[in-house]
Amino acid sequence: MNRGKRNSIFVPKAMILAITAGFSSYAFGVDFQVGDGWQGSWTSSISAGSSWRASNPDSRLYGQANGALVGRTNGTGANTIDEGNLNYGKGDQFSSPFKLLTEVEIKKGDMGVFVRAKAWYDYTLENQSVKFGNQPNGYNGYSPATNSLGSPRPLSDNGFEPLNKFQGISVLDAYVYDTFNVNGNPLQVRLGNQVVNWGEGIFIQGVNQISAIDVPSFHKPGAQLKEVYLPVPMLFASQGLGEFGNVEGFYQFKWRNTPIDSGCGNYWALAGGSISSTPGGCNNAVTLTGSNPLGYNTGAYVPTIAGREPKNTGEFGLAYHFDVKPLDTEFGLYAMKINPRTPVATVNFGNYASLNTVSPISISWDYPKDMKVFGVSAATNLFGWSVAGELSYTKDFPAQLDGNDLLFAGLAAGGLIVPGSSIPLGPLGPSAVAAAAGNGVLGGYTLANKTQFQVNAIKVGNGILGASQYSLIGEVGFQWNNLPNYKDDPNAPRYNRAFIFGAGSSSAYGGSTCGTLNISADGCKNDGYATPFAWGYRLKGELTYPGLFAGVTVQPSVFWSHDVQGYSIDGQFLQGRMALGLGARFTYDKKYALELNAVQYNRHATYDPLSDRSFFSAIASMSF
Repeated sequence: MNRGKRNSIFVPKAMILAITAGFSSYAFGVDFQVGDGWQGSWTSSISAGSSWRASNPDSRLYGQANGALVGRTNGTGANTIDEGNLNYGKGDQFSSPFKLLTEVEIKKGDMGVFVRAKAWYDYTLENQSVKFGNQPNGYNGYSPATNSLGSPRPLSDNGFEPLNKFQGISVLDAYVYDTFNVNGNPLQVRLGNQVVNWGEGIFIQGVNQISAIDVPSFHKPGAQLKEVYLPVPMLFASQGLGEFGNVEGFYQFKWRNTPIDSGCGNYWALAGGSISSTPGGCNNAVTLTGSNPLGYNTGAYVPTIAGREPKNTGEFGLAYHFDVKPLDTEFGLYAMKINPRTPVATVNFGNYASLNTVSPISISWDYPKDMKVFGVSAATNLFGWSVAGELSYTKDFPAQLDGNDLLFAGLAAGGLIVPGSSIPLGPLGPSAVAAAAGNGVLGGYTLANKTQFQVNAIKVGNGILGASQYSLIGEVGFQWNNLPNYKDDPNAPRYNRAFIFGAGSSSAYGGSTCGTLNISADGCKNDGYATPFAWGYRLKGELTYPGLFAGVTVQPSVFWSHDVQGYSIDGQFLQGRMALGLGARFTYDKKYALELNAVQYNRHATYDPLSDRSFFSAIASMSF
């Protein structure tokens, strides 16, 4: 049984925008002929969109030093990881991209070539002044003499990764393909830059960890699904086995990372500097005293240096799909070895006077290697619903150690807390002292194993609220890991809590961190770190009204996300995090479209660093 879901998508919390806002699509184009029997098609779409902040910053999520520079003096955040939050107030635009997405396919029979590319220009990021600024724009002309910002100016993307820049051109897919006959069964082969999606996940990532994700595109209004997964150079083959199903495999020729725009003054920022192995012009990870611009200008900051990347070899996978007709069910088996697409923060000991800082440590964003993923899936129909589930097991997943515990351990072991003495401080203190005396690297992660089970269901029908069609989608996921529970063992490391909350209380800090080491009332609690178990669910509904007025088709939609219990090591589940998305898409002549969306996050999610980033968006697009 095949539900036609081989190319389904998963969407972690940071990417909810793409689901709530909907995806633009097109079905127009130009057909042409090339040479003898070669048929070509060229399709494109252009779009213009904008997003506005819907609520003011929460004082829990910005600190006192940075906040005071923009007139927000009531901040209770534990540190200065708040630039993105302070740059935008309620009603401010934070993105307005103009985008062209185009693709060309030329084929003859089963043989062909396919190329897709995009160009973008974000007018707001390029031209609109912001309140605080970022390091590449000089923190809005900050003056150390007066400890004040200058006139507002636009953010700068100097040194950013290409897909994080405010404008650019990128070639996405570019591959050749053909189909061969092997003992009466088809062998489909693709070679070049391409995307391979496996598993049955829709909103929750499980088996499907092959492709890197274009996070900046996910965060922009008008994102198209076809631009979100980043193609990589690989050889892919799918061999039909007749009644025995089919087997698929890939070998990747080059590793590719997930670009992350959650740093350096961006609206979604969760870090001070760039989250990249190449920090470029944004290398102020965190200041040691005062505001970010003060610390940077006086040499009291922790720098970000170049990170470590894996080799371009050793990434491959196999999948086997088969039908069990008596059960009307398609099963899938999966195994792959890949290098993680997202980085972890690591502490390095050394002398960084050349970077104009007194810090004895630096931060680097490193990419571990050799993660193994195994899975099994099933898809069927039950009572008019398409139902699927998968069980996945990820071995050697790099679980990020808590950033504040890393920072304090590194500074103490580096001799900054007690000048000239390497002392242990915090849960990672002994490891830091050993690293400072050894190879000079305090690894920022522990290799963990995670197990995840998820089930989803899809229903498409008619007869609800006068709509010609409705669609309902639901998915629930449960995740376990093998790390020790920090609640049971006071000496156990802690993982994966947002940096703005500071260091939680621990006997390794001498007890409570409240007040002296951490002014955040929530952050100084020993809570909000990764737990052995976590779960959550996602729901989406959409109605379609063709030609509702003046030939315009209207599609209202609603999306709901709720992380019910626990904190997962991969960030997919964060207890209390909720999002409500309301949207409406208006389409005329299947060519012109307007989308309106509103997304509200739960401001009472205690340890969600993005809980105050609710927004509105509007997108106009045309296909040709």
